Amino acid sequence: MNKHDELSGTLVLVHPQLLTDPAEKKNQIGIIASAEIENDNVVVSFGSEGQALFSADALLVLKKPGSIHFDTLRDHLKMNTQDFKDLLKVGMLANSNLTKDHRQAIEISRDNPVVLEYSMASLEEELGLKQDYSVSR
Repeated sequence: MNKHDELSGTLVLVHPQLLTDPAEKKNQIGIIASAEIENDNVVVSFGSEGQALFSADALLVLKKPGSIHFDTLRDHLKMNTQDFKDLLKVGMLANSNLTKDHRQAIEISRDNPVVLEYSMASLEEELGLKQDYSVSR
């Protein structure tokens, strides 16, 4: 049994700044079909458009709702009102158990670089695979 089966069904956003995108899925939302993290292979399903293979750092997932909320409130003076409102909405949607709410949260994030930075992280980072922790805001 694959130890990352819990990832199946997770909504992901293909990184908007993906440098090599042979599947041409940049900035599209898909669902993880299967993941072999030890080989850095993540198969993402795009419904009727089929599946594509990505590495974990090419995919973005929603951060934990508490993290989105905390970071938004901490940095609210640095952002404009619309970004703040969008982030609060994304945090609420991310906190829902409904897939459609998660999809809506990702759609809001995808269209706004500020919201994206606060609300999404690479799958690699979320799984704790990323070795470089010197990321600064």
